Amino acid sequence: MRPLPTEDPWPPGELRRIYLHWTADDYTKIFSAYHFCIGLDGAGRPAVFATHSLQANMRELLGAAPGTYAAHTAGRNSYAIGLAICGMRGATPQAFGQYPLREDLIELGCATVARLCAFYAIALDEHHVRTHAEAALEDGYYGAGPDERWDIARLEPSPRPLDEGEARRTGDLLRARAREQAASLRSLR
Repeated sequence: MRPLPTEDPWPPGELRRIYLHWTADDYTKIFSAYHFCIGLDGAGRPAVFATHSLQANMRELLGAAPGTYAAHTAGRNSYAIGLAICGMRGATPQAFGQYPLREDLIELGCATVARLCAFYAIALDEHHVRTHAEAALEDGYYGAGPDERWDIARLEPSPRPLDEGEARRTGDLLRARAREQAASLRSLR
């Protein structure tokens, strides 16, 4: 995988939503289930890695053959972008382990969301840019169990149990940070 260049190399087409994840691995392992992974390059610098064609998800995917698109969020991949922050291997809500979320990777992830929203005219709101945890809340599989998802419900470990309000507040915070990045992009034009 190569880091993304600074210009927007994305294909034209229709994309309506972005789902934010973590990879549940180290900071360098990249997964093709997402369109983009935000991780560390060979020199240890934050980088955006394009891992799957955006065009593969620019369609209705109900009944599509597995492996022909980025399958990042159960039942929500049609016209949707999957972006994952590298890290969180072995994490629990109480202990984020050896690869906790890194501020520099979160910041680059939010900047990438801002660029994608601008390019594809995706509204930067809770209906169009969501964490996997927010989707899981809506679809009934939110939590830290084996078949549940809580990425990205919190940004720091806590002894408190996971709760729906925290997951929504975290999504709101990430969207606010992406909106700040979007404002910076507009001021550069």
